[in-house]
Amino acid sequence: MDRLWELYEHWCMEELISLREFMLRVKAGVFGSFTRDQIVTFLREIETNILENIEVKSTEDPSLSAMKEDRIDETTRMIEDLIAEWDR
Repeated sequence: MDRLWELYEHWCMEELISLREFMLRVKAGVFGSFTRDQIVTFLREIETNILENIEVKSTEDPSLSAMKEDRIDETTRMIEDLIAEWDR
């Protein structure tokens, strides 16, 4: 799991590729092999981090609170889509 996080931090945070592009590379085996459980756990952790960030930002800036539910739904759909794509 730590390996996935290291890869994610490098490719998504430093190289600025999207999470979807990162997951396509992971699925293609570019970074080695990972089990479905590892992938689902990783994506759920990403989801948790994003949702926590949405909460914090909407608390810090009340003008963002109107978009909060949409962003939560969007994030949940994105993670569900990525898990479904992994399974295909």
